[in-house]
Amino acid sequence: METVLTMRNIHKRFANCTALAGVDLSVQKGEIVAIIGPSGSGKSTLLRCINSLERVSAGEIIVNGETLVTTDEQGKVIYPKDKEIRRICTETGMVFQHFNLFPHMTCVQNISYAPIRVKGQPKAEAEARAHQLMEMVGLKGKENAYPAQLSGGQKQRVAIARGLAMDPTLMLFDEPTSALDPEITGEVLAVMRKLAEAKTTMLVVTHEMGFAREVASRVIFMDQGHIEEEGDPAELFSNPKSKRLQAFLASTLTI
Repeated sequence: METVLTMRNIHKRFANCTALAGVDLSVQKGEIVAIIGPSGSGKSTLLRCINSLERVSAGEIIVNGETLVTTDEQGKVIYPKDKEIRRICTETGMVFQHFNLFPHMTCVQNISYAPIRVKGQPKAEAEARAHQLMEMVGLKGKENAYPAQLSGGQKQRVAIARGLAMDPTLMLFDEPTSALDPEITGEVLAVMRKLAEAKTTMLVVTHEMGFAREVASRVIFMDQGHIEEEGDPAELFSNPKSKRLQAFLASTLTI
């Protein structure tokens, strides 16, 4: 299988804490990997290191065969020039917890902005693709709406379309439903299930245990900055090995 992401011995330290403590992770093409774990376990930080929203303190990240960061024998972290970082990071599409849409742009403008500005796509081509993606996420007819005119679930579906517009190798989702009301969470998860059926490679930080169990091809449980346990969803949920995962799953089931 083709490896689209490799992370080796990733450390991330902030002033007062260690967010990641030696994480090793690889993702194969077509995999849907769900990352679960308690708040503060390093899940979101891990995602943000992949597209360089956070710089690592040590380790190596390879995205689609290209080195985003490495660490030499003296422990010096080496990133390429900013332009090269941006180019490598176009291989990833990111969907944030709070949408991060441009409020002064329509849906189509939000979706087509990066392909035009970053990839140099002709405006007509980028906007035609944006219309296709709006239909794919179930928002045909909302192309000229502004974010303020949309529900939370609709905004998140536009954000997914925006991430897909760059034709990334890997889609990153950072708790995409946690800011949504429970009754509209399903419409976003439905789009993600559709992507999974199309074999879109996804790395999903989520608290939706049902999605992780039913849709993911692999589940990773993080705690205190490292991967505590990982494996097949059915096995991991029905027969957790570590006491920490057992306690975490027990707490999610009682909420």
